[in-house]
Amino acid sequence: MSRNEYGNLGEARNTRAEIEESLEPLFTDGLITEVLGIVRKGKEANVYCCRGSELAGREYVAAKVYRSLEQRGFRNDAAYLIGKDRPLRKGRLKRALTNKTHFGREVQSDIWIHSEFDTLRALYDAGADVPEPLSCAGSAILMEFIGDGAEAAPMLARVAMSPEESTRCLRQIIDNVALWLSCDRIHGDLSAYNILYRAGGVVVIDFPQAVDPRFNPNARHLLERDLENICGHFERVGLRPDSRRIANEMWRRYRVSDL
Repeated sequence: MSRNEYGNLGEARNTRAEIEESLEPLFTDGLITEVLGIVRKGKEANVYCCRGSELAGREYVAAKVYRSLEQRGFRNDAAYLIGKDRPLRKGRLKRALTNKTHFGREVQSDIWIHSEFDTLRALYDAGADVPEPLSCAGSAILMEFIGDGAEAAPMLARVAMSPEESTRCLRQIIDNVALWLSCDRIHGDLSAYNILYRAGGVVVIDFPQAVDPRFNPNARHLLERDLENICGHFERVGLRPDSRRIANEMWRRYRVSDL
């Protein structure tokens, strides 16, 4: 499928121009050569499997294309935005964001996209099980494609596991949550639907709403909710993790710099 052919992408005809416009910088920069298909439709963005170039360093890459804020399905942005606007300090951008002007909404969208890219970069460099971020251009993030060839890895919610696999994956997820926290990040929307299962392990995706616990007063609640969601999933497959105990211990260790 060439860059101008979207007949198999599952997108309505009137959105094809938007897709191509969103991916244009990645073609121009020589990072992708072909769009192979849509991998996932999300509440904030769609993810496409693309053929990577020699410059991208891999055959398959994932392009996450954000919708405009007006089209996004994510709610209660304000709870996650606290702290993300700190680099703006004062001035025109800060005022526009505060006043929620049209330009301010564009600023907020840019913050959201670059926040995910920066978080992925920091966590990947720290050794977390997240996709490697490759580039950020306009409303798109290019990252490592998680799958077997061009076949995307399944979501954890759709994988049947043995008790041994479940125990190992739960431990890996908890270890990742602790590692993120040591990097001053909390996912904020973690569930079995944004964790991919690959080669007996997990890779976590979707970090735009991630918060910095140093600056966001909702941080501990979000950490507790993330762990409750994950522990609840594994309870349904027979394990009995105590999400409250895990969250309390993790937060205590974070507060004394012992993670």
